[in-house]
Amino acid sequence: MAQNQDNRYKNLSLYAHELHEKNKKRVKVSGIVLVLLPVVLGLIRWLTDSDKTVFLFIWVLCMFAVAAYLVSVEYLDHVLQRKLKELTDGDEEFDSLLDGEELVTRIARRKEVDE
Repeated sequence: MAQNQDNRYKNLSLYAHELHEKNKKRVKVSGIVLVLLPVVLGLIRWLTDSDKTVFLFIWVLCMFAVAAYLVSVEYLDHVLQRKLKELTDGDEEFDSLLDGEELVTRIARRKEVDE
C-alpha cells in the first residue's frame, strides 16, 4: 500500500514538473510571437500595399489573443502548483515561469522594507 502511494506521488510529481517545463516553453514561444508578429504583419502590409488600419486592427487582435493565452498558461500553472502543494503538504517547489521574476520580486520586497 505504501509502495503504491509512493509510486503515485512520484508519478504525480513527475507529471507536474513536465507540465511546468512545457508551460515555460509556451511562455518563451509566446514572447517570440509577440516580437515577430509586428514584423511579419508590417512586411506583409509593405509588400501588398494594403490599408494600414486593417493591419493595425489585426495586430491589436493578435496581441490580445497572445496576452489571453499567456494569462491562461500562467493561471493553469498557478492552479497546478497550488493543488500539488495541497496534496504534498508544501513539499513540492517550482521555479517561476519567467526567468527574471525572482529578481523583480526581491527588488520589490527590498523597496517595501526600505519604506
